[in-house]
Amino acid sequence: MRLDAVRKWSGALALAGASFFLAATAHSQDWSDVEGRIQYAYFTNDERALNGVLASLKPKPGAEAEEAASADVGTRAYFRALAHYRLAQVLTSAKKSQAKNAIDDCGDEVDRAVDALPRVAFGLDEAPENRVKRAEAYALRTACTLAGREMASLPFTGGRIGSRIDEAVKLEPRNPRVRLIEALAMFERAGKDADEKAAALRNLRAVTVMFEEARAQASTTPEWGAAEAYAFLGRALIDQRDAVGAREALERALLFAPEYAFARRLMSQITR
Repeated sequence: MRLDAVRKWSGALALAGASFFLAATAHSQDWSDVEGRIQYAYFTNDERALNGVLASLKPKPGAEAEEAASADVGTRAYFRALAHYRLAQVLTSAKKSQAKNAIDDCGDEVDRAVDALPRVAFGLDEAPENRVKRAEAYALRTACTLAGREMASLPFTGGRIGSRIDEAVKLEPRNPRVRLIEALAMFERAGKDADEKAAALRNLRAVTVMFEEARAQASTTPEWGAAEAYAFLGRALIDQRDAVGAREALERALLFAPEYAFARRLMSQITR
């Protein structure tokens, strides 16, 4: 999903990362295209488009057993989870009840994606492709949980939520999406602790570097997260009253996703 995809989706992005999803399932579905549709709908707050993607990814009536046996069942569940996550983010301000349902659906789909992975006997290493998929799924599950807790204004307490992202980091320490969600979890864990917030901010800055480095590599799927990393960095810097740094981060986010509504709203807080 590089520059050609940006043109195709009117800004729906070149985001980078490391995964084997596309190679494993390209024969049955263009997952890069699916991800582009999800991301563009999220950036433009298009609830209808996200519901359309979800409808297109549902198995046809009577075809549930066929989907369960298909080679891309886990990847399909992952992208349904991503679509639910984005839908929750779009709905969070005006339709909290529906947003909560979307968060729950995200978790259910991530569980399906993980369950679709081959079981590994104790003491054996997981295949690299499946290790990446597991890490991506754990990161997305944590992202959904964090979004749900933010909607409910609940503090982050770690526990099973923290263990999922911690395990993802152990599996794929150089995966920028994994590190992005880890940084967001660090912000939640920090609470009002200034030192821990500073550490989370350093990690978030490092994540943006990881995404920039990944851009020089071959395009892979999934690859969301670069625009979001810069937008979250901008939000954190606004909270620290660093208007210059926040502007730079948000400009970078909008370079990745020119129609990113969240980044535009944050930018308006600086320029008004």
